[in-house]
Amino acid sequence: MEWRPVSRETFEGILEEEVAALRPEVKRLYEQYAVALFHQPCIHVENSPIEQVFVVAKNGDRLLFYDDVEEDFGVAIPDKDGVLRNWGNCGPLVGAVLVLDEGPTVT
Repeated sequence: MEWRPVSRETFEGILEEEVAALRPEVKRLYEQYAVALFHQPCIHVENSPIEQVFVVAKNGDRLLFYDDVEEDFGVAIPDKDGVLRNWGNCGPLVGAVLVLDEGPTVT
């Protein structure tokens, strides 16, 4: 099956399920960092074309986003040109929120 980017509608459903599954203390953290959904350019593999991921939360310059290729959430800092290139996937939203919270809170 050929990969296709996740639609905003489909992603909003995924996010809703993930947020509903958060423990109360993690949900409070998520709500502290949550931002209005926006697209962020990324490169999944070196020399591949620029794609887009949905960003759902931010702590300083660290972004929590959904990687629709791996179907996981991750945290990364954009390069100087604003493109995400290096990140580690955290799996479900809960893991990504906890990783995001470990970073600086400078905005």
